[in-house]
Amino acid sequence: MKANDTIKVHLYDSSNREIRTRNYDKTFCVYEKNGKLGIDWNTEKSPYTCKGDAFTPLETFAQSAIFENIETKEFFHFSNIKNAVVRIA
Repeated sequence: MKANDTIKVHLYDSSNREIRTRNYDKTFCVYEKNGKLGIDWNTEKSPYTCKGDAFTPLETFAQSAIFENIETKEFFHFSNIKNAVVRIA
C-alpha cells in the first residue's frame, strides 16, 4: 500500500463479524504525514482519537482492521512485528 491508494477499512469483532462504524463502506485516500501512512478517519475530530486530528495513521488501527485496496482488490493490515502495512496472503 502506498500514498494515493483508495481504501476501505473493515473492522472485525472477536467473533470475526464486521463492525458497522460511522465510516462503514466509506472510501479513503491514503496519504503520508510526518513519515506515516494514514487516512482522514477522525472526520468528527473527536478529542479521544489521535488527539483530535482528522489524520489517523494506519498503525493506530488494531490488527483485526483490514484495509481493502479498491483498485487492486488486495487486503492489508498493520503488522506490529514488521512495523509496516503488509499484504494479507
